[in-house]
Amino acid sequence: MLRRYPDTIGEFSTSLIFWLCVVGASLSLAGCQARRPSPFMIQEPAQATVRSDPPSAPQKRSAEIDDPEAELAWDFLARVDETGIISPHPPPTESVPPELPPAQPDEPLPPLPALGPPQAGESSGWLTWVPGLSPDESGPNGSARYRTEQDLLKAVAEFQRVATKDTYRFPLPKDVTGANVHKATLTRINDYETKHPGAYPAIIAFTRGRAYEGLHAYEQALAEYQRVAQGKSRLKQEALKAVEALTAFQALAQQAPTATTAVEYVQALDEQALQWRDLAQQYDDTLYGTLAREEEERLDRAKVAFFILNRYRIEDGNESVILAYQQLLDKHQESKNRYRYRLELGDFYVTLAREYTAQNDPESLRFDTDIFEALGRAALQHYATVAQQDGIMEKLEAKGKLEALEAYMAKVGRLGR
Repeated sequence: MLRRYPDTIGEFSTSLIFWLCVVGASLSLAGCQARRPSPFMIQEPAQATVRSDPPSAPQKRSAEIDDPEAELAWDFLARVDETGIISPHPPPTESVPPELPPAQPDEPLPPLPALGPPQAGESSGWLTWVPGLSPDESGPNGSARYRTEQDLLKAVAEFQRVATKDTYRFPLPKDVTGANVHKATLTRINDYETKHPGAYPAIIAFTRGRAYEGLHAYEQALAEYQRVAQGKSRLKQEALKAVEALTAFQALAQQAPTATTAVEYVQALDEQALQWRDLAQQYDDTLYGTLAREEEERLDRAKVAFFILNRYRIEDGNESVILAYQQLLDKHQESKNRYRYRLELGDFYVTLAREYTAQNDPESLRFDTDIFEALGRAALQHYATVAQQDGIMEKLEAKGKLEALEAYMAKVGRLGR
């Protein structure tokens, strides 16, 4: 009896474990039936036949990933390549994608590559989804068209912002790099045509014409406007107006003054400047009126330079230079160069003062202090006028010239005592 006690205990333990397993399985089955199904789970029909064989690995994943969010997440990870770059969605097609071959049930899934930042020289794959930001010219969603327009805006946007600026009264516009915006625009347009040949020809030609005329290159600008006027773009009417104005500008600019004497040459300059003034009045309050005033100013400045170069050959040459400068300042009081002209006139008075000192020793009796001081005071007056102006580039230069002239006059004054 005592020898059968261990066997009885073993049989009792085996029976107890068996009945505990049965009770646990029953409770689990009851809990599964009482649990409410997830609203995202797809309910199978009641008549569906349950397969006895275990499903393969891909079938298990498709049965488990019925949640749209989870399905999207899996699609996101499936598009990660070996370098960690996410490729864009392929374009939708009407054809049914082929089914993947079933994998072995016990075959482990390959590890996903690390989602790290792109390496040097690589581009982020998500940029190809955004129109206009695709680094590939032939990307999806028509990114090539967006890239063409984006490059066009880069080429002409800065110039269009300042194209109508009054360059007679204000300094020439500069871009963000400090370069002349007209010259920089011509370079950008040439680069754009090299990258996108044949794209937006009317806009390119019209913008190039505006840049050329801003540089007073009337022949090149006229050729660009004629190309636009021959087409059917919306810029045709503006191009026709530009052709009419630039034709007169080019004809007048090609007239070289012909003269045999200094007086005839000065008269020819004055007559041509008067013709430019007539054009400025004809195209008043327009861009071409500004260009005509700049041409008139250029001729008046050329007359001053002619007197400076020939003041020893012309009777009363020094007085003629001063009068020409005074005429230049009176006619162009609104010019952006008016302070520059005052500095130049002050420099001319300083030149006369130095020449007088060189010809007449301050320590001798020939030296007249009144003449020297009159020349110096005239120069000081022009320097001081510019030095008192705020917001101009010539202010610091005028201050330096003013201090240098005061020191020079004090030195000569001590010698002449």
